Amino acid sequence: MNSNSSSRYDDLFQKFGLKFNIPWQLLKAQVRQESNFNPDAQNKRSGAKGLAQFMDKTWQVWCDLTPGIQTPSQDYDPFNPSDAVSAQAAYMKFLIGYIGKKLNDKTEIISWALAAYNWGVGNVIKLIDKTGPSYQLSEPQLPSETSSYVRNIIKYFGEYNAE
Repeated sequence: MNSNSSSRYDDLFQKFGLKFNIPWQLLKAQVRQESNFNPDAQNKRSGAKGLAQFMDKTWQVWCDLTPGIQTPSQDYDPFNPSDAVSAQAAYMKFLIGYIGKKLNDKTEIISWALAAYNWGVGNVIKLIDKTGPSYQLSEPQLPSETSSYVRNIIKYFGEYNAE
């Protein structure tokens, strides 16, 4: 991957990272894992779409950055990079806050939020409820796809922070 394609959306990551108080390098790392910076990406198996790979139901909730079910406006498009990164940043802020309320130890909050983004917030909350609020996130408790997802993004996040 050339640096041009990987830095193409840095202005969006920076803009929405600042707006939602999420490290922009984390948003970039997540998009690298989700779509490899392809705004037209579609997962035929899951139905996930765009840079941030939103599922239709999740997109309906987050396209206008407001938690709750509503009909998406025609003005929002999961294939539009700006709309996708904006919704991604807003959703990550929500996940960090929501899951953070359930945890005693916040040191792994980013990993927990990433697991929720991939596996579903309901699944992560059930895991926390089952294991307790002091539980440290461990790979055996997660589906292998989610473990790999979190591990890769944390690795990319470290690389982008080192640049």
